[in-house]
Amino acid sequence: HIEEYNSTAEEEVIIKENEVNKYAEQEEEYPAATFVWRYLTEDQGYNPYVAAGIMGNIMAEVGGQTLSWDYTDKHGSYYGMCQWNIGYYPGVVDEDLEGQCDFLMSTIENEFADFGFISGYSYEEFLAIEDEQAAALAFAKTYERCGSGSYGVRKTNATKALEYYVTE
Repeated sequence: HIEEYNSTAEEEVIIKENEVNKYAEQEEEYPAATFVWRYLTEDQGYNPYVAAGIMGNIMAEVGGQTLSWDYTDKHGSYYGMCQWNIGYYPGVVDEDLEGQCDFLMSTIENEFADFGFISGYSYEEFLAIEDEQAAALAFAKTYERCGSGSYGVRKTNATKALEYYVTE
């Protein structure tokens, strides 16, 4: 019985090590994007399509359409990974990446409550989307409220993010 117990304990350790190392390569290549992916999927429980939709927008905001992000980017009166207007959201200025993720979480539900009519999604409906491009468009229209000329690239970016982080 002791050998059987040790074998099971060793298997559990291997499983835990694999979980810890699951994103090691991605963290090395794109540390900020991988932090946000894990924050959204693991910490917040977002499905991969919704997470990719949000990330596709961040790629457009501060990544030059890539997962290489400058989340401390400031353009005039806009700051951070979502380029928040600091006149409306002064609390996000100079927040680190985790602080920005926390800020996103503290505002996203209200943004969908106030502006969800633009995309046609409530927050709960947004969380249930199972298509990364639909999620990217909903986030762009409701949260970012950006120009429609960037919708296509945000959707394409979302697919890139999903394909990078979700492997078969």
